[in-house]
Amino acid sequence: MSELNEKEKIARKRVCLALDVPTAQDALELAAELSDYVGTFKVGKQLHTAAGNEGVNIVEEIHNRGGNIFLDLKFHDTPNTVYEAGRACAVPGVYIFNIHIAGGETMCKKALEGAYEGARVKGIDRPKVIGVTVLTSLSDEDLTVQNLGINYDDLVMRRTELAVKWGLDGVVCPANKAGELEKKFGSDFLYVTPGIAWGGKHGAGQKQLYTPDLAVKDCSSSILVIGSAIIKAEDKRTTAYEILQAMAEAL
Repeated sequence: MSELNEKEKIARKRVCLALDVPTAQDALELAAELSDYVGTFKVGKQLHTAAGNEGVNIVEEIHNRGGNIFLDLKFHDTPNTVYEAGRACAVPGVYIFNIHIAGGETMCKKALEGAYEGARVKGIDRPKVIGVTVLTSLSDEDLTVQNLGINYDDLVMRRTELAVKWGLDGVVCPANKAGELEKKFGSDFLYVTPGIAWGGKHGAGQKQLYTPDLAVKDCSSSILVIGSAIIKAEDKRTTAYEILQAMAEAL
């Protein structure tokens, strides 16, 4: 494949590859294969736990290979526990980590404090702290079962308002909601968007889906989390490049 053009390079910075694979070796092989087309790599609970069991510092390994990391551990715990977790996340290579906005104001602010302190001690830039609004595996029906008394879209909007108020750097939200949020809260805020589908492939259990071209057309400051659409493709590099092209054309 030819070298990326300028728009494709811009699009690459907005692609976050979800390394939702069983082993550290699987993840590192994917990172090496796809780094030309990916700006950030998502390390979630599955990989983080598996790599720990294998004795592999997966964040360090990806960082040493030139990759930025979105540490997708979705902290939701007591404020002090999340403070310490935030401190621990402030290491070279971690560009973003996330927490659940549902954990409340004190917890969210403690996550930021921990990130600041960890970064200060290590002399590095503070990782961005973003809040999960509502999981993309949920729908209005699921919220009704929980008796929350609010529909999906309104809950995404309300929790984004709280994230802004509490000083977070951005939110995790469905790609099909990011455009509306950006209009209200601005493009200086970060919108990290799972639920990206391509070629009929998407993450298992996802109910809030969108295509990459529409996602970038709707929202100028989003980072697209793409997993199964690429890693389950027969030709991963070709698929990743096709996604970049579609994004670039929509910019």
